Amino acid sequence: MPEALDPATVKPSDAAGLADLNQAAEDLWLACSGTWPTLSIEVLPEVGSTNTRALQMGREGADAPSVVVAWRQSAGRGRSGRSWEAQPGQTLTVSLALPLALDTVPGGGSALSLAMGLSVAESLDALRGDGAEPIGLKWPNDLWVRDRKLGGILIEASTAPALPPGERWVVIGLGLNLDLSEGAPAERLSLRELGLPLSPGQAMVAVIPGLLNACQAFEAAGFSPLAARYAQRDVLAGRVVSLWPLQAPAPGLATVDPQAQPAAEGQALGVALDGALRVQPVDASGQPLGEPLAWRMGEVSVRPSPR
Repeated sequence: MPEALDPATVKPSDAAGLADLNQAAEDLWLACSGTWPTLSIEVLPEVGSTNTRALQMGREGADAPSVVVAWRQSAGRGRSGRSWEAQPGQTLTVSLALPLALDTVPGGGSALSLAMGLSVAESLDALRGDGAEPIGLKWPNDLWVRDRKLGGILIEASTAPALPPGERWVVIGLGLNLDLSEGAPAERLSLRELGLPLSPGQAMVAVIPGLLNACQAFEAAGFSPLAARYAQRDVLAGRVVSLWPLQAPAPGLATVDPQAQPAAEGQALGVALDGALRVQPVDASGQPLGEPLAWRMGEVSVRPSPR
């Protein structure tokens, strides 16, 4: 069941937004309780990071699917150690945490962020109707439309005392732009601009059931059954990209050295059945160099060149 929120912690200016999230938590639990009867939903007025809170729940003994959603997030984290800025009411900041046996996933668990991004894109596009421009996916964890970022996913996993051997406490954090203030970075895009005005609560109810089902399917069958659907939304395929390796995490998130030169440059050839990004290295004139590379971890950026 959704956890009760202490009214004493609510700022008057945030009351309407929290009422939206609390109602959404009830609606979400009712929608999921038949399939996921042990699901818990925690609504917070403010938190540093929903992912950090969800990871803490695992350390404290949680062993059932849990959702953490916050009206205000003051220290959100993106991939590669970046911060994720979120404005109350304009951004959905939510984390889904659950036990998963990632080591037994066919093809490996490294493609989980791709599967989760696909789930979110499909859930949102189902609300937008036929004829809408599809939400694209940028390997490994971004939602993109027209080369602008709509949202991102951060996957973190840890051991947890309540879980049996072979299972890990996996946290799937989602930051989704619902609306943007004037002066927001030009590279960002919102759902409102795509003709889908949603409150944070409405967006949470729209995406979490799909994510729960996608996690279950991914644990059973891996990424391979999703590859064709992912390819239809792959915004990198055929484009020239640069890639950087992630430094080893110690401790906390893996990061990218902003001063480092790219480890590889070339034409993106799509995503392999195990979720790896396939890249054909090219020389300065654009001619192929050697065999394609399979890139399973790292950071990618699109070079300014046409498809």
